[in-house]
Amino acid sequence: METPRIPVPFRSIQHVYFDDLDALNILHNVRFLLFIERARGELLNAMGFHWQDDVEQNPDKFHVIAEHRIRYIAPVRGEGDVAVELWVTRLGQTSAVVTARVVSVDGSTLFAESDTRLVRLDRTTFKPTSWSERFRTIVAPLVRSEKELSAK
Repeated sequence: METPRIPVPFRSIQHVYFDDLDALNILHNVRFLLFIERARGELLNAMGFHWQDDVEQNPDKFHVIAEHRIRYIAPVRGEGDVAVELWVTRLGQTSAVVTARVVSVDGSTLFAESDTRLVRLDRTTFKPTSWSERFRTIVAPLVRSEKELSAK
């Protein structure tokens, strides 16, 4: 099995449309989580974990979001593009934490930062179960701490 080369952090450009904005012409707070979710889907696809794959091919797609934490730092004003930067900060036996930063495309402005904890479930019992070896092999090289990323 060849491990895909994924940049750390993984970067996804998301477009802010008029209907993403609130009455103050600012990106609505829940849209940040939507953009982060879309970027996480792109990351999983880049790693070779496709949602449309049968669960036998991709058993790790059977996971849930156990926790979201988000901190809003600066408003996104009006339509345009933002970048979502993602990396894995923790890979446990049954869970993983994906950290995200929503930044301006040029990286000069930090708009929000978040942590999302994913938990893999057994598809029969719906209880936490271990990530597959394939998942662990592909994700392990992507694990970085905030400190490691800041040092680069």
